[in-house]
Amino acid sequence: HATREGAEQEVAEALEVYKNIYEDVLAIPVIPGRKTQKEKFAGALYTSTIEAFVPCTGRGIQAATAHCLGQNFARIYNVEYEDQDGRRSLVWQNSWGFTTRAIGIMILVHGDDNGLILPPPVAPVQAIVVPIPPSKAYVK
Repeated sequence: HATREGAEQEVAEALEVYKNIYEDVLAIPVIPGRKTQKEKFAGALYTSTIEAFVPCTGRGIQAATAHCLGQNFARIYNVEYEDQDGRRSLVWQNSWGFTTRAIGIMILVHGDDNGLILPPPVAPVQAIVVPIPPSKAYVK
């Protein structure tokens, strides 16, 4: 990005994409927020997050993050762009991505000792498997 504002807008958009996937597809409510200075990604200006609640443990879990890296890494690696007037400036960078962590959280939230119930957008065809042990008449 050419500006801090552009980078910050992308971080906000990434968090909104995460939130929509978790809530609309995985049926997991999440709370958006910002990590503390001690919790943020090393070298980032700040780290935004969405957090979910895991009922079986009674604890929260970090569902996804988006990091506004600012110009810190651009300065170290000399990552620049050239504007319309031919001036070179450091870029404003972010780091974000959706990972397989979402699958684990979906299983933690929608599963228990009795099985796993996947939300319809994930598994549009629902099936119930009922094990029926053989009767004593068939056991030798």
